[in-house]
Amino acid sequence: MKRPCLAWLGTALALSLALAGCWVKKDVGERMRADILALQAELQAIKAAQAEQQAALGARLEAGDKKLAELDLAHGETRRSAGRNAADAEVVIEQLKSLLMELRGQFEVTAFRVDKIERKLNIIHGDLSDQRAEAKRREDEARLKAELDSRKREADAKKDPLSAIQRPDKQEDFYKLAYGLLEGGQTQAARLLFEEFLSKWPKDGYADNAMYWIAESFYAEGKFREAALAFQRVRQEFPKGDKNSDALLKLGFCFIELKLDREALPFLKEFVASYPGHPLAGKAKQRLKEAEKRLKARPAKGG
Repeated sequence: MKRPCLAWLGTALALSLALAGCWVKKDVGERMRADILALQAELQAIKAAQAEQQAALGARLEAGDKKLAELDLAHGETRRSAGRNAADAEVVIEQLKSLLMELRGQFEVTAFRVDKIERKLNIIHGDLSDQRAEAKRREDEARLKAELDSRKREADAKKDPLSAIQRPDKQEDFYKLAYGLLEGGQTQAARLLFEEFLSKWPKDGYADNAMYWIAESFYAEGKFREAALAFQRVRQEFPKGDKNSDALLKLGFCFIELKLDREALPFLKEFVASYPGHPLAGKAKQRLKEAEKRLKARPAKGG
């Protein structure tokens, strides 16, 4: 019978111990570590017993060789005393047979114990593989859940960009919060806060500014139709407000962006005439000239 490789078993035990510490939970790992240590102790005992058995086997085989030598010597005497020597030889042969059977049995027992340890190790390796697969599955599930949660938060933020924003109680702080969001590029969140500001304090001194920045948020997003309507609302509801002139100018700009130069002209002309000292008067004149030039370059209708 082929003997198992004990060196390989030692390496496998060490590997199993290392893997148990890396992949399993602490309590399960401790139990597996104890099992592996027990197997190691058992394996060491088997190695020691096998060494003793091998030494004993060598001694017995040496004794057997001596007996066979004695048989050879006795063979010569057989011719002289056939009956007595033949009986002695038979006894020796039976003793050798018994010895060989005993040794074979001991090797079979040792091989059985080693095979038992191998089966236990295979079971441990299988458990470790299953636990590694389970750990990977849980990691994948956790990663997927985190990704889905992130996507959900992003979707919720798009639906309600103010969900995570704490509203101040004071009007001035509320206004500054909305304006800060607008400056930071969070136009939708800023617009919603300004609208909320107007619903809370419609007669506040910042009301015309809040309405104007709502229009600016649309303009920043390239939603020029919505922006034009919002700028017109500023002019209608706050005709004497601080932002009336800016709203007038931006109305003209909105129509230019919409490729409606003819509609833009009245607003630009009114702005240039009414606010010649405005910081944006020069830009307004330039945009006005450009719009008039484009209109002149277009073919007349019905021509």
